[in-house]
Amino acid sequence: MALKSNIKDFIQWVLFGFLVAIAASYFFLGSDESHSPSSQPTIESAVSAKPNSLPVISKVAPFSLTNHLGNPLTETNVLGRPWLANVIFTRCPTVCPRITQTIAEIAPQLPDQLSILSITTDPDFDTASRLNDFMKLHGAKRPNWHFVTGPKKTLMNLMVRDLKMISIPKDTKERENPSDLFVHSSLLILVDSAGRVRKSFESDSKTLTADINKVLTKLKDSD
Repeated sequence: MALKSNIKDFIQWVLFGFLVAIAASYFFLGSDESHSPSSQPTIESAVSAKPNSLPVISKVAPFSLTNHLGNPLTETNVLGRPWLANVIFTRCPTVCPRITQTIAEIAPQLPDQLSILSITTDPDFDTASRLNDFMKLHGAKRPNWHFVTGPKKTLMNLMVRDLKMISIPKDTKERENPSDLFVHSSLLILVDSAGRVRKSFESDSKTLTADINKVLTKLKDSD
């Protein structure tokens, strides 16, 4: 009787062990399949990102403006190649002439296909004709350099919202002279061929030309 009891106990322990093994394998091997897919967005691993790539700061939305020759100018005129942008107004007595002259000086050392948009923040005064006179006065001769005007809202959306520059009307009490109308950016903004803002440059930098060309090369190599 003792032998039969021992055999019975042995069989029970074997069955128990078998059941434990099945349960364990289900837990470890089948648990992943029991979870529903996560709705959280996948974050790209830093390893897969391109090394030394330039950040995308913003995206330029479609726009419709008028250049210094009175011709329509939209985003389609500059898509497909990089372009620079800056803010000016023709009544500006100091910064705007200086930036324009700086760009005129460095333009021959920049790629021919690089377009430039100088955007007025004073469209009520800056007609196409006035922009054309301003352009000639300060030596801006590059064929694909456009001085642009248009509806105030369109200009502000392009300058402030998309290109991340500033343009703020100056309070009358703070004006140093009648033409001291705005506080605005003195930066040059680089937009890539897909209409994405990628870099800004201080217009008074002593290495401005080299800095722009360096970034253009990096864009060409990485994008």
